[in-house]
Amino acid sequence: MSTSGIRHPRIRNAAAATMLAAALTLAAAAGVSAAPPSGSSGSGSGSSGGPGSSGSGGAPNTPPPPTQHCNQSTQAGGPGVTETIHQLGRPGPTSFVLSYETFNIPDQIEVFYQGTRVHNTGYIGDDINEGTGSATITLPPGTATTILVRVTGPGGTDWNYTVHCPR
Repeated sequence: MSTSGIRHPRIRNAAAATMLAAALTLAAAAGVSAAPPSGSSGSGSGSSGGPGSSGSGGAPNTPPPPTQHCNQSTQAGGPGVTETIHQLGRPGPTSFVLSYETFNIPDQIEVFYQGTRVHNTGYIGDDINEGTGSATITLPPGTATTILVRVTGPGGTDWNYTVHCPR
Protein backbone atom coordinates (compact mmCIF):
# COMPACT_ATOMS: atom_id res chain seq x y z
CA MET A 1 0.00 0.00 0.00
CA SER A 2 1.46 3.36 -0.97
CA THR A 3 1.33 6.09 1.63
CA SER A 4 2.24 8.91 -0.76
CA GLY A 5 -1.44 9.69 -1.37
CA ILE A 6 -2.45 9.70 2.31
CA ARG A 7 -3.30 13.21 3.50
CA HIS A 8 -4.70 13.99 6.91
CA PRO A 9 -4.52 17.40 8.66
CA ARG A 10 -3.11 15.86 11.85
CA ILE A 11 -0.54 13.59 10.14
CA ARG A 12 2.36 15.79 9.07
CA ASN A 13 5.13 13.35 8.23
CA ALA A 14 5.68 10.29 6.07
CA ALA A 15 6.59 8.03 9.02
CA ALA A 16 3.26 8.67 10.74
CA ALA A 17 1.39 8.11 7.46
CA THR A 18 3.27 4.84 6.93
CA MET A 19 2.39 3.64 10.46
CA LEU A 20 -1.28 4.52 9.91
CA ALA A 21 -1.35 2.70 6.57
CA ALA A 22 0.26 -0.41 8.13
CA ALA A 23 -2.31 -0.47 10.95
CA LEU A 24 -5.22 -0.10 8.53
CA THR A 25 -3.82 -2.83 6.28
CA LEU A 26 -3.47 -5.27 9.21
CA ALA A 27 -7.00 -4.55 10.39
CA ALA A 28 -8.49 -5.00 6.93
CA ALA A 29 -6.58 -8.25 6.33
CA ALA A 30 -7.84 -9.67 9.63
CA GLY A 31 -11.44 -8.62 8.97
CA VAL A 32 -11.49 -6.72 12.25
CA SER A 33 -11.81 -2.96 12.11
CA ALA A 34 -11.78 -1.57 15.64
CA ALA A 35 -11.86 -4.01 18.53
CA PRO A 36 -11.47 -2.33 21.93
CA PRO A 37 -7.94 -2.01 23.34
CA SER A 38 -6.57 -4.98 25.23
CA GLY A 39 -3.51 -6.27 27.00
CA SER A 40 -1.72 -9.45 26.19
CA SER A 41 -0.50 -12.61 27.80
CA GLY A 42 -1.36 -16.25 28.18
CA SER A 43 0.27 -19.45 27.08
CA GLY A 44 -0.41 -22.39 24.86
CA SER A 45 -2.04 -22.22 21.45
CA GLY A 46 -4.08 -19.13 20.91
CA SER A 47 -1.97 -16.66 22.88
CA SER A 48 -1.53 -13.36 21.16
CA GLY A 49 1.07 -10.77 20.52
CA GLY A 50 -1.03 -8.06 22.05
CA PRO A 51 -2.81 -4.81 21.80
CA GLY A 52 -1.79 -3.78 18.28
CA SER A 53 -3.22 -6.86 16.69
CA SER A 54 -6.20 -6.77 14.36
CA GLY A 55 -6.83 -3.09 14.76
CA SER A 56 -7.36 -3.36 18.48
CA GLY A 57 -5.63 -0.14 19.39
CA GLY A 58 -1.89 -0.74 19.91
CA ALA A 59 1.33 -0.24 18.03
CA PRO A 60 1.24 -1.24 14.37
CA ASN A 61 4.45 -3.29 14.68
CA THR A 62 2.85 -5.73 17.14
CA PRO A 63 2.16 -9.03 15.40
CA PRO A 64 -1.48 -9.99 14.81
CA PRO A 65 -3.08 -12.76 16.88
CA PRO A 66 -2.66 -16.32 15.62
CA THR A 67 -5.29 -17.64 13.23
CA GLN A 68 -7.10 -20.98 13.48
CA HIS A 69 -9.75 -22.70 11.40
CA CYS A 70 -13.14 -23.38 12.93
CA ASN A 71 -13.59 -26.72 14.74
CA GLN A 72 -10.05 -26.49 16.20
CA SER A 73 -9.79 -26.36 19.99
CA THR A 74 -8.04 -23.34 21.50
CA GLN A 75 -6.34 -23.93 24.85
CA ALA A 76 -4.35 -21.69 27.12
CA GLY A 77 -3.94 -20.60 30.66
CA GLY A 78 -2.27 -17.93 32.65
CA PRO A 79 -3.22 -14.41 33.58
CA GLY A 80 -4.07 -11.67 31.12
CA VAL A 81 -5.64 -11.53 27.69
CA THR A 82 -5.39 -14.08 24.89
CA GLU A 83 -6.69 -13.24 21.41
CA THR A 84 -7.17 -15.63 18.50
CA ILE A 85 -8.62 -15.07 15.03
CA HIS A 86 -10.85 -17.88 13.76
CA GLN A 87 -11.60 -18.56 10.09
CA LEU A 88 -15.30 -19.31 9.64
CA GLY A 89 -15.23 -19.81 5.87
CA ARG A 90 -18.18 -17.50 5.19
CA PRO A 91 -19.25 -13.92 5.95
CA GLY A 92 -22.21 -12.81 8.00
CA PRO A 93 -25.06 -13.19 8.37
CA THR A 94 -24.38 -16.61 9.83
CA SER A 95 -24.24 -18.33 13.19
CA PHE A 96 -21.94 -20.78 14.93
CA VAL A 97 -21.64 -22.52 18.28
CA LEU A 98 -18.96 -21.49 20.77
CA SER A 99 -18.34 -24.25 23.36
CA TYR A 100 -16.12 -23.53 26.34
CA GLU A 101 -14.72 -24.78 29.63
CA THR A 102 -13.28 -22.26 32.10
CA PHE A 103 -12.90 -24.70 35.00
CA ASN A 104 -13.02 -23.28 38.53
CA ILE A 105 -11.36 -19.88 38.05
CA PRO A 106 -13.61 -17.33 36.30
CA ASP A 107 -12.61 -16.17 32.81
CA GLN A 108 -14.37 -13.86 30.35
CA ILE A 109 -14.81 -14.83 26.68
CA GLU A 110 -15.66 -12.10 24.16
CA VAL A 111 -16.36 -12.55 20.44
CA PHE A 112 -15.80 -9.70 17.94
CA TYR A 113 -16.98 -9.50 14.33
CA GLN A 114 -15.70 -6.69 12.14
CA GLY A 115 -14.57 -4.80 15.24
CA THR A 116 -17.89 -5.03 17.08
CA ARG A 117 -18.41 -7.20 20.14
CA VAL A 118 -21.17 -9.69 19.32
CA HIS A 119 -20.97 -11.88 22.43
CA ASN A 120 -19.69 -11.61 26.01
CA THR A 121 -19.92 -14.48 28.49
CA GLY A 122 -19.03 -12.26 31.43
CA TYR A 123 -16.74 -13.91 34.00
CA ILE A 124 -17.71 -17.59 34.16
CA GLY A 125 -16.31 -20.55 36.07
CA ASP A 126 -16.60 -21.70 39.68
CA ASP A 127 -16.35 -24.83 41.82
CA ILE A 128 -19.96 -25.84 41.09
CA ASN A 129 -20.28 -25.96 37.29
CA GLU A 130 -16.65 -25.17 36.40
CA GLY A 131 -17.70 -22.81 33.59
CA THR A 132 -18.83 -25.54 31.22
CA GLY A 133 -21.13 -24.22 28.54
CA SER A 134 -21.88 -23.19 25.00
CA ALA A 135 -23.59 -20.38 23.15
CA THR A 136 -24.94 -19.92 19.65
CA ILE A 137 -23.41 -16.73 18.27
CA THR A 138 -25.31 -14.96 15.48
CA LEU A 139 -23.25 -12.66 13.26
CA PRO A 140 -24.83 -9.70 11.46
CA PRO A 141 -24.43 -9.13 7.72
CA GLY A 142 -20.83 -8.34 6.84
CA THR A 143 -17.92 -9.08 4.54
CA ALA A 144 -15.40 -10.61 6.97
CA THR A 145 -15.02 -14.39 7.14
CA THR A 146 -13.18 -14.27 10.48
CA ILE A 147 -13.98 -13.50 14.09
CA LEU A 148 -11.71 -12.50 16.97
CA VAL A 149 -12.08 -14.32 20.31
CA ARG A 150 -10.61 -12.66 23.40
CA VAL A 151 -10.27 -14.55 26.69
CA THR A 152 -9.44 -12.57 29.84
CA GLY A 153 -8.49 -14.31 33.07
CA PRO A 154 -6.63 -13.89 36.37
CA GLY A 155 -3.51 -15.70 37.57
CA GLY A 156 -3.71 -19.49 37.82
CA THR A 157 -6.46 -19.76 35.22
CA ASP A 158 -6.88 -22.56 32.70
CA TRP A 159 -9.49 -22.72 29.93
CA ASN A 160 -10.34 -24.06 26.48
CA TYR A 161 -12.92 -23.31 23.83
CA THR A 162 -13.93 -24.32 20.32
CA VAL A 163 -15.44 -22.16 17.60
CA HIS A 164 -17.53 -24.66 15.64
CA CYS A 165 -17.91 -24.10 11.90
CA PRO A 166 -21.18 -22.50 10.74
CA ARG A 167 -23.73 -24.96 9.34
